[in-house]
Amino acid sequence: MVSDINWDEIITKFRPLLLLKPDSVWFYPSMGSTSEEKQRLEDPKTFFVNAVAHELFTPITAMLGLIQIAKDGENIHENLLKIERHLLRMQRIVEQLLLLSRFEREDYQPKLVKIDLNNLLMPLLNEFEQKSKEKNLHFHIELSKTVTTDTEFFRMALRNLLSNSIKYSHPFGKIVICSQNDFLTIKDEGVGIPENDLRYITARFYRATNARSYTGSGLGLAIVKHIFRKLGVSWAVHSKLNFGTVVFVELKSD
Repeated sequence: MVSDINWDEIITKFRPLLLLKPDSVWFYPSMGSTSEEKQRLEDPKTFFVNAVAHELFTPITAMLGLIQIAKDGENIHENLLKIERHLLRMQRIVEQLLLLSRFEREDYQPKLVKIDLNNLLMPLLNEFEQKSKEKNLHFHIELSKTVTTDTEFFRMALRNLLSNSIKYSHPFGKIVICSQNDFLTIKDEGVGIPENDLRYITARFYRATNARSYTGSGLGLAIVKHIFRKLGVSWAVHSKLNFGTVVFVELKSD
């Protein structure tokens, strides 16, 4: 049974808001008329070629520079550690892209299983433990639902959403992750997204005007959109500049 989320209630309460359904995107600005933006599916080959080129170019360039410095005998140990971090990042990128390429195969059928949200999200929080500690972030978690989905791909989408919440949170901020009614919410108290940028945040390589000083490729939410569209999942993003962002994700269950 597909969950029955009351999006009208969410839209009324949260503006501006970007509502993304599998076949369309609706933007609800704080003032003015609602706009509907039909989005065409990107060609998978183009998507992956661009993603690989964009994501791998920066760490490769950085490593070449570090190797040259190390060859000159300067800060060898420190530079080797930096090269290791870049290589680990590249490894994660390649793993994600290989997973996505498998997802795009015409004969691929999502492996739908029922999984407890706690079992899905807690390992992700462990992945970001170091970054969370560096920013002294506090997590409030209330998860009491199960979801029927393709675990690998749903986890990848949630990883990107969680990564954004941590990246754009202010030090000593709070992140709330909870399940209520038929959706999962991830709420942070970070820098937020300017209203004029909100409608574009799922476009490939797009960076909000206040996010360009942060590291990133602008592919995270494009991948989330790609995965949720393929899984038939609707989701929404509400954000207010300097107050934070809330993401709502539809939960499907049997």
